[in-house]
Amino acid sequence: MKKVVLLAAGVAAVLVLAGGAGAVGVPKGVPDDPGVSNQKAFLLEAGGFSHVEPYRGSTGSGGRGGNDDSLKVVGSLRLDPSNVEVHGDVAGYKKLAFVGKWRGACPGTGVDIIDISKPKRPMKISDTADYADTSMEDMQAIRIGRRDILAIGLQDCGASATEGAVGLELYDITNPRNPVFLSLFNGADFPQIFASPTDEAHGHVHELDVAKLPDGRTVAALSSPDSEAITSDFDGFNGVGDLILVDISNPANPTFLSEYGVLDDPTLGVPFYLSVLQGGDARTLLHSPRFNKKGTRLYLSYWDAGVLILNITDPAHPSLVGRTAYDVGVEGNAHSTDTAKREKILIQADEDFSPFETIFNIASGPNAGAYPAAEGAFTVPIAALADRSMNGSTTFIGLACPGDPAPPAAPDDGNPLTEEIAVAMRGVCFFQDKAEAAEAAGYDGFVVMNDAARGDALVLMGPSGSTPIPELPGIFVGHSTGLKIFNVADATGLGIGMTGASLAATAQFNGWGYLRFFDISNPANPVQLSTFATPNTNNEAVALDGTWSVHNPEMLSGGADDRGADEGSNILYASWYSDGVRVLDIKRPARPREIASWTGQGAPAGAPPVNIWSVVPHNDLLLVSDRNFGLYILKHKRDD
Repeated sequence: MKKVVLLAAGVAAVLVLAGGAGAVGVPKGVPDDPGVSNQKAFLLEAGGFSHVEPYRGSTGSGGRGGNDDSLKVVGSLRLDPSNVEVHGDVAGYKKLAFVGKWRGACPGTGVDIIDISKPKRPMKISDTADYADTSMEDMQAIRIGRRDILAIGLQDCGASATEGAVGLELYDITNPRNPVFLSLFNGADFPQIFASPTDEAHGHVHELDVAKLPDGRTVAALSSPDSEAITSDFDGFNGVGDLILVDISNPANPTFLSEYGVLDDPTLGVPFYLSVLQGGDARTLLHSPRFNKKGTRLYLSYWDAGVLILNITDPAHPSLVGRTAYDVGVEGNAHSTDTAKREKILIQADEDFSPFETIFNIASGPNAGAYPAAEGAFTVPIAALADRSMNGSTTFIGLACPGDPAPPAAPDDGNPLTEEIAVAMRGVCFFQDKAEAAEAAGYDGFVVMNDAARGDALVLMGPSGSTPIPELPGIFVGHSTGLKIFNVADATGLGIGMTGASLAATAQFNGWGYLRFFDISNPANPVQLSTFATPNTNNEAVALDGTWSVHNPEMLSGGADDRGADEGSNILYASWYSDGVRVLDIKRPARPREIASWTGQGAPAGAPPVNIWSVVPHNDLLLVSDRNFGLYILKHKRDD
């Protein structure tokens, strides 16, 4: 019998699709081939496709209290569409601000270009091209020759049957009221590496950075998460790395420069790729690249592999200098970086959307015990159930895809503290289709077991993009675990309607994501100095009332260039979703100290609770993008 849901968390964003139509981690156009080697299959499962922002929504407000007198709203601009979690990164350039579009509702309506010459009254003056089913969340502007150039990363939203655009898009914004498209660079532009007929499906760009190198070239660093795993051979080698460097000195004709990935790095390779996986969102992929000011070094936020420091004095041959690492049992998820103190301090933001760890047990029968499992991204969080557990009897319902016979009706044990749990086999249709079939048959929760071809690799189940979303908790388990639930030797022993052992999946709180500070005076051996988290980050009582993870850190520069770190400043800004904007004094990096915060005070009437994606210092202002509202412009008034 279904338990009462205390707080039904909102719909999470899709990371991956179910089997059959496309292997997890494989973008559209790449076949789901169960005949690939076990190692290759595991590499794909260990990745996460191009989208690496699993957002577990909430019903909470994020709060507007606190003593935030030193941060004041100067101006604001509500952008369309409003209040549907679509606004992405923010960047500043001259008297302009840019706000990207995320893939949540995926409007695909380009990057908004905003005139901030009058900060009290920012005004949208143009936007870039629309692309159906496309996210354009990250962008940077830079001067190249006599032109102002805007670089934008495009990736397929993955939420419909249409193919979204992918790649690096470049515009001339010298006249920002009339941006002129110059070029689109993606996998089709370097066929010497990509040889399949779906080349254009590769080269998706999640995040990017641009810089002028010492030799005068302007280069874009692109993160194409999972590119290496997707394009590698059966043994995990010879793929196109997750980092792609592109020479954009001629923005009308960008050219491939080089690529880098951990699988083909002789000092790392497949054993490293697999060994670093840990936590509830276990993946090895590049999320964000960041140049140093000199254009001689790249910092790669490589999720569970930590931050990789690359020497790019020869950009055609990037080489690994050192990396940060995680202790066993830590979530991981290196998301983004900045540096300080003349590049002797590295600030690392670990974005963790898994504040609860899922503990999964077969609770009865000869195979009772704990087994690996992954909670779904679109399912009702187990943490939101009355006793933070999904436990009860099991029934096998087959593939449970559209067109299949309806699953057998769920039994009812009459116990209000248990669920009747459907177990489906992975394959043929979306995970959401299986959840819908289980819900229609009266089940209170569902489990999807991996198929035999893909073994025991775990995946984060994402929705199909259709609505409404089933209101069920859901778990993914390995193939052998599914067999143990029913105590059979292989899948031929399974039959629709078969009952199995009882299960117990519980949610144990382990906190949201936070900041780490490293001494990188010796970049070959980074040493962690400290961490910083807001009170809400580790407060179980409010865990489902908001999104309490850090997102992006940005140092206040002491020089004319307002990107990157500088020895002239000890002020760090961090975007923290429901916890707004946080301001830290890191004069002593071993003891970072919060000196101000902003969680919505002074926002316009009717503005939704804050959901901050990024904060960027620009001249003497702070540009802040809010996923639901659009753009805020803040002023940091210093006590000193």
